[in-house]
Amino acid sequence: MAQWATGTTGRLALQAVIDAPELELVGVRVYDPSKVGRDAGELVGGGRIGVLATDNNYELVRSRPDVVLYMASVEERAESCVTDVANLLASGIDVIATGSSFIDIHAFDPAQARLIDLACKDGEATFLGVGLFPGFWGESVAPLLSRLSYRCDRIVVRESLSYAGYPSSNLIFNVMGYGHPPDSDVPVLSDPARAGSAFTGTVRIIVKALHLDVQSIEPFREVAVTDSELHVAAGVVPAGTVGAMKLGVRADCGSFDLVVEHVTWMGADVAPKWSRSQGYEIEFGGKPTLRCNLVLGTAGEDHTEMGCMATAMHAVHAIPVVRQSPPGIMDLADTPPFVGSPHVFKQ
Repeated sequence: MAQWATGTTGRLALQAVIDAPELELVGVRVYDPSKVGRDAGELVGGGRIGVLATDNNYELVRSRPDVVLYMASVEERAESCVTDVANLLASGIDVIATGSSFIDIHAFDPAQARLIDLACKDGEATFLGVGLFPGFWGESVAPLLSRLSYRCDRIVVRESLSYAGYPSSNLIFNVMGYGHPPDSDVPVLSDPARAGSAFTGTVRIIVKALHLDVQSIEPFREVAVTDSELHVAAGVVPAGTVGAMKLGVRADCGSFDLVVEHVTWMGADVAPKWSRSQGYEIEFGGKPTLRCNLVLGTAGEDHTEMGCMATAMHAVHAIPVVRQSPPGIMDLADTPPFVGSPHVFKQ
C-alpha cells in the first residue's frame, strides 16, 4: 500500500502502516520539497526502510500499491484532490480518503462524484471516505445508539475542541478563518454553505442508515471575537478577530431533526458557553433521552493530536474491508463492520 501526504494525520498513518506486520508500504507521496527523496522511516523519526518519498504522482502509481491512504487537503484543493483520487482509482488502486468532503462524495459535488464513480468502474477499484468527525462519530455511532430508542425526535452530533494546539497556520487562518475580522469573506470557510458542506455527508449517511428522508438542510457558521491577543501553536490571533466558531448543518427530516456541529475555540474565555469540555457528544431527544460522550486523550495527551491519530487509524483499519469489497463508491452506511487489526492488542 502507499501513503499520500504526510501532514499531521498522514504522518501518523504512515507510522501505523510501517508498524503493521500485515501491511507492506511501497510508496509515499509528499508535497514538501524537503521531504522528496527521504526514506519513509526517517519521515516518522525512525530508521530507514528502503521506501523513498516522491512528489511525482506517476512514480507512486508505478510502485503498484493495492490501496492508497489519501490524506491531501481536499478542503484547500478540492478539484486537484478529486482528480488525484480519480486517477488512482482508474489505475486499479483502491483509495481510502480522510478529507471531510470525501465522507460522502455525492453530497460534496455530484459532478465530481460522477468522476470518481466512473474511475471506480474503469479501474475496477473501490473508494471509501472515513475520518473521525466527520467520518466516524456521527455516521457509525449515532445509528448504533438508535437501537436504544423507543422514540426519537432529535439527534445532535457535536465535536468540541480547542484549536490552540493545532500547528497548521494554513488550516487555522486561511481555511477556518481564525484571526480574521468576523465579517471577512477571505477564509475558505467564511461562507456558511462551504463551511456546512463538510457535514452534509454526515447527515446523508446517518439518515440513510436510519432509513429516513431529508426534507431540507440548512448550513450555519457562527463566530465569536476575542477581546485579547492570543498566542497559539499556529501563530497569533489578534484582538478583535475571530477567536471561536461554531459551524455545521441543521437537517429537517419531518418529525425528526438532526444537527451536526463543530465547535472550536482558541481560548476558553472567548465563548465560554461554547467552550465546554473537549470531546465528542451525541444527544438524543425523545424516550429515553441520552447523551453519549467520547474523549480522546484521557491521560493528559494533546486532544488535537489524539484526534488526528484516531482519524489515521480509522483509515488504516479500513484497509481489509475495502480490499474485500466490490468496486465502487462505499460509505459508512453500507460498509460492513470492522475492528482494529489484531496486532494493536498484542503490542
